[in-house]
Amino acid sequence: MFASRPVATLAVVGVLVAIGLPRWSVAQIPSVADGIYTSEQADRGAELYDGQCIACHGSINQLIPEMATLLADHTFRARWEQRSLGELFDLIQVEMPQDSPGSLADSEVADVLAFILRGNRRPEGQLVLSSDSAVLAEIPFAPGS
Repeated sequence: MFASRPVATLAVVGVLVAIGLPRWSVAQIPSVADGIYTSEQADRGAELYDGQCIACHGSINQLIPEMATLLADHTFRARWEQRSLGELFDLIQVEMPQDSPGSLADSEVADVLAFILRGNRRPEGQLVLSSDSAVLAEIPFAPGS
């Protein structure tokens, strides 16, 4: 009876891999504390931010009362603390930039998101931040969430 469990487990794992579920287990879900974007990606995001976002949001961490939400202050972090990177990715993808919503390519949204993570003092790493909203939906904005 127990001898068939390993075979059944392998079959389930094989099915999950075949249908393309994320490669990590619950215990291995990446965290923003793990360095999930590269320096180069955040640099590209900074260029996009300067060209597409700064007119409304100002500098990533400079308070200007007449500007839109700051993207790297305690209020922003508190708003996103219990939410995923996928939600933030989707918001940027659909609603930004304000004068041309939805005009950024998925890779550009990921670059801007990497820049926002840098601005929020999340560490850089060797991995390129995914531009797949479903993958990002598994990663909490706040480390340890």
